[in-house]
Amino acid sequence: MTALFDQVAAIDERLLDIPFGSEPEALALIAVRGQLIATLESSPVPAECASALFALQASTAALEQRYSHFRRRLSTEVGESGAHRQFLETLADSLEPPAQYGRILA
Repeated sequence: MTALFDQVAAIDERLLDIPFGSEPEALALIAVRGQLIATLESSPVPAECASALFALQASTAALEQRYSHFRRRLSTEVGESGAHRQFLETLADSLEPPAQYGRILA
């Protein structure tokens, strides 16, 4: 399970490093992140992974903040159609509210 948390952390770092203006390039990473999160949620998280879970919660909040400007810009300037809609849907699916990750199942 620690390996899954490490993979998500690596993806989060890459997502946070994507320069402003290049957000559509994040689509594939966001999709992979969503799959890893779904895998993590499919079984109880051991108590020894608590710090990794809290780090995941913090990085999810950072990603929501980092990409919120892009979601707003697309909806107002470009519109939510085609590839932009796909990006927004993928982003919404993978970046669920951080409160959801606040639980630890032991």
